[in-house]
Amino acid sequence: MVRLLTHEDVRALIAMSDAIEAMESAFAEEGSGAVLLPPRINMKAGRGWLRIGPVALEHSGWMGFKAMNLAPGFGMRYQVHLYRINTGELLAIMDAQHLTTLRTGATSAVATRRLAIPGACIVALLGSGVEAQAQLEAMQAEGRVKSARVFSPTPANRKRLAEDFRRRHDMQIADVATAEQAVEGAQIILAAVKSAEPVLFGRWLRPGMHVNSVGTARRDQREIDQETFERSARIVVDTREGVFGEAGDAFVAKDSIRGRQVHELSELVSGRAAGRTQPGEITLFKSVGTGIQDIALAAVIYQRACERNTGTDLGEFPYLKKN
Repeated sequence: MVRLLTHEDVRALIAMSDAIEAMESAFAEEGSGAVLLPPRINMKAGRGWLRIGPVALEHSGWMGFKAMNLAPGFGMRYQVHLYRINTGELLAIMDAQHLTTLRTGATSAVATRRLAIPGACIVALLGSGVEAQAQLEAMQAEGRVKSARVFSPTPANRKRLAEDFRRRHDMQIADVATAEQAVEGAQIILAAVKSAEPVLFGRWLRPGMHVNSVGTARRDQREIDQETFERSARIVVDTREGVFGEAGDAFVAKDSIRGRQVHELSELVSGRAAGRTQPGEITLFKSVGTGIQDIALAAVIYQRACERNTGTDLGEFPYLKKN
């Protein structure tokens, strides 16, 4: 049978802690060379766009793709199709909005394990959307939050986020009026802002800080400035091609860091590259997301749905044309 899983189904089946461990396994599998990840297809459609990202996880036996599209004036839609490699059967079609949000935060947690100074600390959050909330949720799940400060240009949004985390996590968190106020004295900075202009500036960074930047996935977006790249002793990305080809701030900065070593997160997870080596280093993780993350987490969601008999049965679909 093929399971159809709605947004509500997915939310009920998975937690941030599950997503973090799924991302650990996914990047380890990628680091072992067992993943096929072709470039994403990006296509303009009307005033919006369609993006499709296929992947095969050959050791764990899953393959599939995520499709996402933007229709201006309406919004974004995400879906994942999950297949079993050895039989080719379609296993699930699932709404992928919550999946995308979770895997983005979880991937930052995997990077933070290797790039930030150990222990709970002051965390700065720039942004108040679902991606920003997932970033902070992931740090909370990892025990990294001693206290937090959140900045968003809309006061009501940052106040609402702070109140929510106080209520749900008993977190010591304050909303502040500027991004610089949020960053000052923090050890972990979480940037999750869709902006045409930078919101985080390298001149604010101090020794020992770690930055997770996840808000830019298009050439016309800027989240961090060029100096942030230049001052980072270690730059890690989820995918070199995706980050420097799709994220506007990374695309602009690539000439200024030409010749420097940039590692992919899978290299750190598999032990082929080092994370933080000195307490005083400034470190940067830049992410645009990959199909590896999507399909690895979709597989966990599917298995959980089978255990709990969640979802709508679509029967034998699609039709099998035999060889």
